[in-house]
This record gives sequence, structure tokens and C-alpha cells, in this order.
Amino acid sequence: MVNERFSRLEDQIQRLVEGGFARLFADRLHPRDVLTRLAHAMEDRSQETETGDLLAPDVYIVRLNPQDHEEILASGADLVDQLADELVKMARSADLKLISRPRIRLLADLTVEPHDITVSAQHTRPKVETTQAMPLKIQENQAGPEPPKAALIVDGERHIPLAEPVLNIGRQRDNHLILDEPEISRHHIQIRLRFGRYVLFDLTSKQGTLVNANPVQEHILQPGDVITLANHSLIYVEEDVADDDPGAETLEKTQSAPGQTEQQTGNHVS
Repeated sequence: MVNERFSRLEDQIQRLVEGGFARLFADRLHPRDVLTRLAHAMEDRSQETETGDLLAPDVYIVRLNPQDHEEILASGADLVDQLADELVKMARSADLKLISRPRIRLLADLTVEPHDITVSAQHTRPKVETTQAMPLKIQENQAGPEPPKAALIVDGERHIPLAEPVLNIGRQRDNHLILDEPEISRHHIQIRLRFGRYVLFDLTSKQGTLVNANPVQEHILQPGDVITLANHSLIYVEEDVADDDPGAETLEKTQSAPGQTEQQTGNHVS
């Protein structure tokens, strides 16, 4: 089911990228990056209803560098409505329900790098019965299994437990795991817990990502997988990481600096 869900979303994203969707971004952002991050936010914040269906969030916060934000708005493209339409299609592809048409907020954020975005999602209402949701084609979903107790062995030295649902790896200081060298992209990969498995996503890095010597964009991690990022080797293992293990590190995400400004476009959520 997990592989099928990822495959359907990837197919939907590819169709949009090959179409006229790119014109909405005024050559400031890559459409695949935008759609992929929206899809990740949709799945990661989905909630199980009382009847066992998965309910997608209905509010999405898209943060952009102020220059990108200004130029995209100045282009006159109806970006907010178009993104909402595509979120409905992606929810249908992933067998997720919606209680209403998704609402998009575009924010100018000084902490976001040029030509990059961050996306977060939330629900405006508590969990609801399936009968209250928008009518989308749904297949029966089972609750995901308990996540494995997993870790990364970095360069044969550091033992990094995967204790959180998201692990960002890259050169920039706001990553959970920082690999500070020029060959590593600012935000190189992300490891997410999705439907009971850890999944690796390459964040359109310049040098690319290898798993077991094969280039990947997205990969469901299996014990023993070797992730190669430039000159660094990360081995994915599933095991119990003892609390008193002297090699275990606790990862705390660096808080973003203040400096966000908000501009609303269209009919946004307050």
C-alpha cells in the first residue's frame, strides 16, 4: 500500500510538471519541488477518522524567500487557486479525504533561501466522520504499523537514532544532521516516517543521492541500506539504541530566526 501510494502521487506530480504548471512560478521555483513538498505535507499531517479513512489537512502554509514571493505575485498567475486544485487531485491519487477545498497561504519569509520553499499543513477542524468529508474515491486503509527503532551510522563513527518523524540532512545550520562541506547541498536529503516506514527523499540536491550505489529520488529504507552523500556514508539500521550508549546523539532542530512577513493572496485563512 505504501509503495502504491507513493507511486500514484509521483505519477500525478510528473503529469503536472510536464504540463503548463511551471508558468505559475515565474521561473523562480521548480514546480517539482513545490508539488513534492505539498504532497509530503499532505501525507505527513493526515489524520485517521473514526471509520479508518485518512483525512488530509485543509490549510497549507507556503513560505518563500521575499524576492521570490514578490516576483511570483507580480506575475499575475492565479497560483493559490491552481495549487488548491492540484491538492484536491493529489488527495484523490493518494486515497485521502478532504473536508473542504484546501486553502493556501503564501508567506514571505527571510529565513527561506532564494528559489526554495518550506511547506507546513494543518487541520482547521477536529477529526470528523468519513460521511462529512468531500466525496473522493477511497480505498480501505489499514492503520500503519508501529515505526521501527532505527538509526543511522554516519561514516562508521556516529550513531544517530531516528527518534523524530522528520530528519533533515545537509550543509546548512538549520538541518538536524549537518554535513559541512561544499559537495553537500544546503538541504540535501530528508528522512521521514510515513505509514510506519522511514523514507528517504532527495531534496533536488546538486550532487544527488545514492542508496546502495544507485541514484534515488525517493526510497523506502531497509536495514543495511548504505546512503552515499558526496564523501559521506550513512548506514540505515533498525535496532534498539540504548539510552546510555556513549555514541548516541540527541538531535535538536535549530530554530529558524525570526523575520517572517505575511502577505495574503486571494481568499486566505486568517
